Amino acid sequence: MRILFVHPNYPSQFRRLAPWLADQGHEIVFLASNCEWHAPERANFRLKAYQPHRAGGTEALHPYLRRFEQAVLSGQAAFRACVELAEQGWHPDWIINHVGFGPGLYLRDAFPKARRAGLFEWYYNAIGSDVDFLARGAPVEPDRQMRLRTWNAQSLIELADVDLAVTPTVWQQRQFPAWMRSRLQVIHEGIDWDQLSRLRSGLITRPDCLQAVGDAEIVTYVSRGFEEYRGFPQAMQALALLQQRRPRVQILIAGSDIIAYGAGRQDGRTWQQWAEQDAGLDPLRTHWLGPLQTEGYHQLLACSNVHLYLTVPFVLSWSLLEAMAAGCAIVSSATAPVQEVMRDGQEGLLCDFYAPDDQARAMEHLLDQQELAKTLGVAAQQAARRYSASEGFHSWLNGLCGSPC
Repeated sequence: MRILFVHPNYPSQFRRLAPWLADQGHEIVFLASNCEWHAPERANFRLKAYQPHRAGGTEALHPYLRRFEQAVLSGQAAFRACVELAEQGWHPDWIINHVGFGPGLYLRDAFPKARRAGLFEWYYNAIGSDVDFLARGAPVEPDRQMRLRTWNAQSLIELADVDLAVTPTVWQQRQFPAWMRSRLQVIHEGIDWDQLSRLRSGLITRPDCLQAVGDAEIVTYVSRGFEEYRGFPQAMQALALLQQRRPRVQILIAGSDIIAYGAGRQDGRTWQQWAEQDAGLDPLRTHWLGPLQTEGYHQLLACSNVHLYLTVPFVLSWSLLEAMAAGCAIVSSATAPVQEVMRDGQEGLLCDFYAPDDQARAMEHLLDQQELAKTLGVAAQQAARRYSASEGFHSWLNGLCGSPC
């Protein structure tokens, strides 16, 4: 088959699926506007760029519509790139795209004979998920409720047009209105379970920042961006408490000081600046590693004695499943969708998202009880196997073929 992948960023959610399908003999073109910092240097398929001809979200528009204008501009740019492919004689049998950003809006118009598969990551709700959880009981203002409802427009347009609709977790499926859920197949993007599960089986070398450190208890935290959605302020407070109680604890923090989801601080500081100045962390035992490439990231997971992961009820981070697959002893938040993949006392220890003291005590318990930590890590590793990339590959291929193939 000829398959066209479309995403604003290469390779993103399709970093494993696209090359795997190419390895199976399918002819792949990947259409993207940007390349991610960890994008593979080489691909066994063709990459093609698209760029909107101008920025969207102009002040003249109603605020609810500014995001939609940006989506339309991205859709137009993707359409023009597809026209160029068609003029070169390349027509896909299937189009697979990430829904919600706009480049998928007009793919049917570019290739009317192609079948379409959409990855639907999120449906906005003011009540029952991330927004009111962060509000902590305060009412969500009507203006925000209406804006969020409007933001679903581009996803609904694409849902009406796809032949195959996919979402990564049951929790994400449940964010959609009940009558839509039957259209959405649950297929996770998949993690490299085989490689991750072997990280602790060989010689483990510590990161360079710990080479001069003697005997240490290593606690890790990973997040693409430092933000409230991933519990950054609570995590830093918990880690600071842990350092106060345990002089041998070394904290390794990986990620970028950016906001990937939600809003930033109102005082103008970044969250890392706040953490360094106000959270109480010991600067000599806190190591900011920045965004890591695969080798450094795997080294981090391999040497971790306890891994901390927090999230509001939102999209599940790959990093949790990857830490599970690596056999890490994990302390996490008792929130959806964590509870879909991990049970308290079975695959990890789950705590109240807003209780740093509880999180610190749970991490201390795992550091004290090494056999328990090992048992939970082994169970987490086995639970993560359900989310291996190989499982997802075959589910996607079956969806594209319409039957096992």
